[in-house]
Amino acid sequence: MSKFIILCGGTGGHLAPGLAVGQALIEAGHQASFVISKKQVDSRLSEKYSDLDIIRAPGMAFPKNPIKIFKFILELKRAVSFGKKLLADGKYDVVISFGGFNSLGVSLAAACMDIPIVLHEANRKPGKATRLLGRFAKRIYVPYGVKIPRRKSGQVKYSGYPIRAEIKRMPSLDAKKILGFGGDANILLVLGGSQGAAALNEWACQNFEKLAAENIDVLCVCGPGKHKFSDKTAISKDGSERRIKFMEFCDNMAAALSAAKLVVARAGAGTIAELARCRVPSVVVPYPFAADNHQLENAKCFEKQGACVVLEQRDINRLFAEVKELFENGRLREAMKKNLERVDDLNDTSKIVADLAGIARREPE
Repeated sequence: MSKFIILCGGTGGHLAPGLAVGQALIEAGHQASFVISKKQVDSRLSEKYSDLDIIRAPGMAFPKNPIKIFKFILELKRAVSFGKKLLADGKYDVVISFGGFNSLGVSLAAACMDIPIVLHEANRKPGKATRLLGRFAKRIYVPYGVKIPRRKSGQVKYSGYPIRAEIKRMPSLDAKKILGFGGDANILLVLGGSQGAAALNEWACQNFEKLAAENIDVLCVCGPGKHKFSDKTAISKDGSERRIKFMEFCDNMAAALSAAKLVVARAGAGTIAELARCRVPSVVVPYPFAADNHQLENAKCFEKQGACVVLEQRDINRLFAEVKELFENGRLREAMKKNLERVDDLNDTSKIVADLAGIARREPE
């Protein structure tokens, strides 16, 4: 049995795969602790996992404002000191980083202490943490087809996106009941990721009457601090009542995805993997200001696999037409579901767990 510490805070896109790998390691007989940030999204999601060893660590994101650089340096120094004590006290065998601002301090501490560092890059464009910490890493897991130049032999391995055990397809009627919808609801799920998406929330609110007229109900997960809407109903062309329901946060994504006939979502790697796991067709609207425009790269790859339709945010005026067409085109939705199954086959966490166990034992390459 080995001891792993998993750095996975900051956003749901970092936290969820970290929890997934930790769950798999624990199931395989290892020990795992989780380092998260003090942000609301981390606290909210981690509340579901009270049985896990969760540690909140200091840290701040690299500031865009040069005036705050000094504060960042001080906070990083504090995070490295925190990391050294944490790693020494816990006697961990491997540090696994899923990126995010609070991974840097503990990772640098591990490098100073000669503890193996493993990085997981979920996006098709490696982020700052991967580029910075890559020189210290024993292993870097990247999506299939992604190239990271100038790395030593055996350091980079291809992997899918680890998905939490509870994210799986359930019967649609059960899912609708959990979310407070009737069995005849025809649900469009609008999902902005763990941070929410103001543009998608506004679109859902402004277009609800048109959607309702087409017999479409809406479930909109707004994101922390972005819930300023009221639930309402409208009458469809055939006289049935349709409703829109807004939620600030959804802690049962399996139900939300299983209840939906179609999803409008951002293009975070975690969202894409969960769409594939639950076999839900989607219109993907990449966040246009994501670092290095990585969401657009994620979305394009997903679309090439025949698993979604991509619509850039500057063309959001076309979103209603895309949604309407997909609701009406059952054959296209079924084709997408088959392609989603192939995408999901790549997300096999067991290979990562087996490799991590070898790294913990310091096995030669």
